[in-house]
Amino acid sequence: MRVLLIGANGYLGRFVADRLLADPAVQLTALGRGDDADVRFDLATGSPGALTRFLDAVHPGVVVNCAGTTRGGARDLTRHNTVAVATVCEALRRSGCGARLVQIGCGSEYGPSQPGSSTAEDAVPRPGGPYGVSKLAATELVLGSGLDAVVLRVFSPVGPGTPAGSPSAASPRRCAAPCSPATPN
Repeated sequence: MRVLLIGANGYLGRFVADRLLADPAVQLTALGRGDDADVRFDLATGSPGALTRFLDAVHPGVVVNCAGTTRGGARDLTRHNTVAVATVCEALRRSGCGARLVQIGCGSEYGPSQPGSSTAEDAVPRPGGPYGVSKLAATELVLGSGLDAVVLRVFSPVGPGTPAGSPSAASPRRCAAPCSPATPN
């Protein structure tokens, strides 16, 4: 299966890339802004037409979009989290590849919650800031696109390489004492 991974060098994208590369049935192409991408393309400034031509040439069965940003002002967040997704959706609509879009969303789309509470998937989104608004707008674009698409909302990813300044960057320090050592059942 041919997979186009957008944002393969980002915090989440690199883990997705590792998993996809481990599957011998997957032919992976990485598209991104960095020099180490298979194909350099900036979704925030690139045209849907150029991306459409690329999609038609590569003909992926699945497009996974892990691209985006967690930092910056409202303008940067909108460009990299919303306009970029609009570019992907429009290119997929124009393309003849028929790929399924897997869009990575975010728990911030739901807005703040009370500590210790959980958020149901069908909760009404009420983002509390520009980041959540930009991600929710992207989700709405994908869900209203008419494409074969799914949005996966990720909540508080924490692990090796968590970007400094990300909302979950402080989590390992906050939970280090209560989280270790594990108590056997």
